[in-house]
Amino acid sequence: MRMESNNGNIRFLSAVSYIGVLFVIGHFAVEKDNPDLRFHKYQGGVLFCSFFLLYMADLAVSIALSFLPVLQIIVALLITIALVAVNVMLTVQGVLAALQFRQRMLPFIGIASVRLRAAVDRSRQE
Repeated sequence: MRMESNNGNIRFLSAVSYIGVLFVIGHFAVEKDNPDLRFHKYQGGVLFCSFFLLYMADLAVSIALSFLPVLQIIVALLITIALVAVNVMLTVQGVLAALQFRQRMLPFIGIASVRLRAAVDRSRQE
């Protein structure tokens, strides 16, 4: 019985890790050292940080094109729509993998999260 509630908690925390900044919750959970939860919280963190930086770059492009209002609207809208679509697709893939207890690496994001996790592990050992 205890194992099922623990698995449910890990499953929930893993799924929540992909929803925006909520990946931070996994870092403070009792089960924070669980390998499944660690995989998903790092991948969710890299997903959030990557898209935050991409949204800031989108904003910079929009500001840079402010002297051409029509072009600014078209370019900023197209970039924003593309970013939102890719972010939603990756988030849904991550949540579904977490709910199925699978460690599925997301495209582009997975490799960066594995490298980050390895770097954090190396720094903990020193």
